[in-house]
Parts: sequence; C-alpha cells; structure tokens
Amino acid sequence: MKNDTVPRGLFFMAGAATGLALGYYLHSEKGQALREQLSENWEELLQQIGEQAQDQLGDLLNMIRESIDKGLAFVEELDDELLDQVETVSDDAVDAMDDAEESFGNGMERAKARLRQKFYEAGLPPAG
Repeated sequence: MKNDTVPRGLFFMAGAATGLALGYYLHSEKGQALREQLSENWEELLQQIGEQAQDQLGDLLNMIRESIDKGLAFVEELDDELLDQVETVSDDAVDAMDDAEESFGNGMERAKARLRQKFYEAGLPPAG
C-alpha cells in the first residue's frame, strides 16, 4: 500500500506543477497572444469538430441502414409472420438510431454552449 502512495503523490505533484506552469504561461504576454488567437478561431474549430463528428455519425447510420436493408432483402424469403417481426425490430432500430443522432446533435450544442461559457468566464472576447 505504501508503494502506491509515493507514485500517486509524484503524479499529483507533476500534474499540479504542469497546471501551475500552464496558468503562468497563459497569463504572460505570450499566453495572452495565444488566448486571443484561440478565441478568434474557437467557434470555427467547434464547427469543424461538429461537422466531422456529424459526418462520422452519418456514415455509421448509412452503414446500419444498408445492413438493415440487406437483412430485409434476405428475410423476404422467410415466413410472413417472421418478416413482420423483423420489420418491427428494423423500425425500432432505425428509430433508435434517429434518436441517437438527435441526442448527439443536442449534446454537441450543449458542449458548444459550455465552451462559450468557459471562454466568457475566462474573460476572453466573444468569437466574431
């Protein structure tokens, strides 16, 4: 147990020292320039991240829909009762993916709002 305490303490101290150094740098003149540059570009960066994530989600949804379509084509040869059950499951899966896509969009908006608030709290100028 004592052997774990020393490395954890060292990691804590290293993290605290890193945070202190970063805080000092960000409050220097060079850090001010970096903060200004970041504040000018953060809205664009957020938009790009959101677009890339949306593209990835769109690709995933397309792959899932394609798989569902292939599965439905195979199931057409099966009994009508089984086909109805599979269609219900397929519809539920599509609905769940649509819900997930909407939740993702809402989450991205909340994340953007939190980042805007953090910039505001840090006294950075609004992105223009």
